[in-house]
Amino acid sequence: IDNSDDDGEKKDFYQQQKDELQGYVDSTREAMQELAEINYRWSGEYVKIVIEDMPFEFMNGFNPTIPIVVGGIPNEEGLSLINMRIKRHRWYPRILKTGDPIVISVGWRRFQTIPTYYMNDRIKNRMLKYSPEHMHCNAVVFGPYVQPGTGFCAYFLKRAHRFGIAGTGTVLENTQTIDIVKKLKLTGYPEKIHKNTAYVGKMFNSSLEVAKFEGASIKTVSGIRGQVKKASGDNGVFRATFEDKIKMSDIVFLRAFRTIPIKKFYNPITSLLSVTYMRSIADIRRAKNMAVPNKADSHYKPIVREAKRFNPLRIPKSLQAELPFKSKVKIVKTNTKSRAVVMDKHDKQVATLLGQINLLHKDKTKKMREKVQKQKAEYVRKRNEEEAEADARRKKRRKTFFRIEGQHQRKD
Repeated sequence: IDNSDDDGEKKDFYQQQKDELQGYVDSTREAMQELAEINYRWSGEYVKIVIEDMPFEFMNGFNPTIPIVVGGIPNEEGLSLINMRIKRHRWYPRILKTGDPIVISVGWRRFQTIPTYYMNDRIKNRMLKYSPEHMHCNAVVFGPYVQPGTGFCAYFLKRAHRFGIAGTGTVLENTQTIDIVKKLKLTGYPEKIHKNTAYVGKMFNSSLEVAKFEGASIKTVSGIRGQVKKASGDNGVFRATFEDKIKMSDIVFLRAFRTIPIKKFYNPITSLLSVTYMRSIADIRRAKNMAVPNKADSHYKPIVREAKRFNPLRIPKSLQAELPFKSKVKIVKTNTKSRAVVMDKHDKQVATLLGQINLLHKDKTKKMREKVQKQKAEYVRKRNEEEAEADARRKKRRKTFFRIEGQHQRKD
């Protein structure tokens, strides 16, 4: 088979492509020669850069063996809120806490920031005090623009464990605002009750706070729902309506959500400059030998509930007269005083005789019960023996039958 023509065609095609690329390069060089005043440089050439106002620390700690990236991306120079998905690394022994400064390494950048962790329940973004142990969650940090879909890793400056990477994740979006809420539970106590309307106090401090929550849904411990209507005075007391009449001993709850402000902190990590970085609250307490604040209201206390005393049911006499006899209140007079019984000689003899007869009856019944149990046990033993003998006979017949059948099959 002669492949000389095929090889010639391949060489011609390769040469054709090579000439086409060389033509592009020559046309580009000709066009750039016309713009000689732009001081351009081709890739691979050495250039000298003069940088003004260089910090002394940079020159003091300069190391020629460490490469320095000069320049930047115009689209990633601005600052905004970065929404990201993050998960604690499986080898990192501790969970992540909202508010602890952490270092994000994404692309060419490393910067220290304060994250706020949250989970989306399809209705609202609910803040998390700690990140989940084995699950992804969302986090919001303040930093430069990052391309969505970029991966990142997070770590703490002060390494307290053998494994340094605290978490990994992906950038979701860059945004200017995001609403993250946390649960807020307010309690109040009724001060005045009139049918289904009640005046509730000790929940707000001023009429302005009441005005913010007008129309909000409230609920009592017993499950009666209501609504905030209007403020009554300037001390935070408000008027509320309920489905049913509440009691003075009820506690009124208002469940709401409070928006959490995102801390806009951005501190770039530099290798050759001495920059002061933010420490966590735990590190500051450790350095100053300060104890954790002990709030008495934060301690769990035993719940002591007084037993409620309800008034007795009182039926009017006019209504009692119309009731049927079966439903009327009946008062039966009984002599509650116990009287001592004194027996004479004959009564004592009768009582002794009845006691002896009962004793004989109990003894006889006990003996009969024991006899029946012995008979039953003997019957069960005999039945077991008979079943064992029958099983042995069946097994013997089966073996004989299959032995004869095997002999017939071998003869055939």
